[in-house]
Amino acid sequence: MDKLATEAAALKPLAVIVTFGALSVFYFVGLIIYRLYFHPLSHVPGPWYNKVSRLPHVRHIVVGTTVDSVKQLHDKYGDVVQISPNEVSFTSNTAWQDIYGFRTGKHKGHLNMQKDPVWYTRSPTGQSIITADDADHSRFRKVLAHAFSAQALAKQEDILHRYVDLLVNRLKETLSTDERPQDMTEWYNWTTFDVIADLMFGEPFGCLQNRETHKYITLIFLSIRALRMGYIMSYYPWVKWFGNWIVDKKSLAGRKEYYNWVVSRTQTRMDRETQRPDFMTEVLKNNGKKDAELTTTEIYSNFGVLLTAGSETSATLLSGLTYLLGKNPEVHQKLKDEVRGRFKNFGDINCKEVNDLPYLLAVLQEALRYFPPVPTGFERRVGPGGEFVSGCFIPANTAVCVSAYPAGHSERNFKDSSLFVPERWLNDPRYAGDKKDSIQPFSIGPRNCLGKNLAYTEMRLILAKMIWTFDMELDPKSANWFDELKCMVLWNKPGLFVKVTEVARD
Repeated sequence: MDKLATEAAALKPLAVIVTFGALSVFYFVGLIIYRLYFHPLSHVPGPWYNKVSRLPHVRHIVVGTTVDSVKQLHDKYGDVVQISPNEVSFTSNTAWQDIYGFRTGKHKGHLNMQKDPVWYTRSPTGQSIITADDADHSRFRKVLAHAFSAQALAKQEDILHRYVDLLVNRLKETLSTDERPQDMTEWYNWTTFDVIADLMFGEPFGCLQNRETHKYITLIFLSIRALRMGYIMSYYPWVKWFGNWIVDKKSLAGRKEYYNWVVSRTQTRMDRETQRPDFMTEVLKNNGKKDAELTTTEIYSNFGVLLTAGSETSATLLSGLTYLLGKNPEVHQKLKDEVRGRFKNFGDINCKEVNDLPYLLAVLQEALRYFPPVPTGFERRVGPGGEFVSGCFIPANTAVCVSAYPAGHSERNFKDSSLFVPERWLNDPRYAGDKKDSIQPFSIGPRNCLGKNLAYTEMRLILAKMIWTFDMELDPKSANWFDELKCMVLWNKPGLFVKVTEVARD
């Protein structure tokens, strides 16, 4: 009897393990069946493995291939596709209004879709216009909008010229002693970050002057990369215990250090008694008016957001456009003919005149379609009761977005979507069927980009002055630059090496 009892006791742990294993298998099989056939999203097209598990999507987020993956899914399944158990991506033009638009017409009485908190996390300094609820967002926007008004932009033009001219002059100086191909990714970053720092803090990073990337710009890029890890840890909290090979702790620490620096620089600018035409002058002048006031801490957090949003994206677009011009010499020549034919002298190029260059405007618009600076989407969460998006019912608490790059490269939206054709924006009859409203690089509705007009003006001015002054030719080592890009929330860009030659004039 003792022997039997001993053997029975020895078998108990094995029985527990077998039972646990059987229950686990039963649970996961049941979960797979539920998500494939009975889940509220089971009617949405998509691969079975994305429906049952988040891991396939997470893998693409980690390695930077999200854009390619989502585009391939849309190519196969259509304008709506499920990319994870609770996320749905759209490429249809009607989805913009359904997800992001003002709640008027058929949407009247519906609540705004709120931003998905797994992507839009609070900064270390607190709530910002990016993460605020509707009430705080409206309050923030009433104050910050003054810094981006048409009147403010007109006053800021001299600051824009100062740094675009510095870009041109420093490039000339560099070329006089160094004939090697120039990394235009760096040059554009230096320019746009110097511009935004001057507009915010009253002084630049000094990138163009020193011809080097400032320490805190590097931290900005690290902080952006950290956002994708925040997404992963929102669904898998245990990930943070698995070491640096999974969680980029340097990125997380860099994000905090960067925001501490922003607080210091913002406070220094606030302490100066000056009425120079920059963001802070407009914010302080209008703070507290029309029942809208920002606390000092809220100014800190919002300036941290503006510093990134107002610089990196413009530099990215210009880098991608320079590459596209190098790969499309006919387009490049037409642009040179327009710019150089319009302006006899460098000093004639100004913000008003560049708005009257139809081919230049079309080139920029086509670049925004082909290479959107924010390539994924602005994720929102569907509210209680669910919503119809492009005719497809989406249940509550589902994350939805219009995926910018796949939308711009969809043959359902654009004929010859893989080609770079500015003429499609100039009423070319070949492209009369293009759904041009399927791309909205600055979003739409109550949360559209505040800095849209500044970004357009800055990019037009930089492009016009660069095209007027220099000939540019892709270096062979950057011939496949697009293939080297990774999507780390925004584009992670390698060096773009270009042979730059000053135009000889009589």
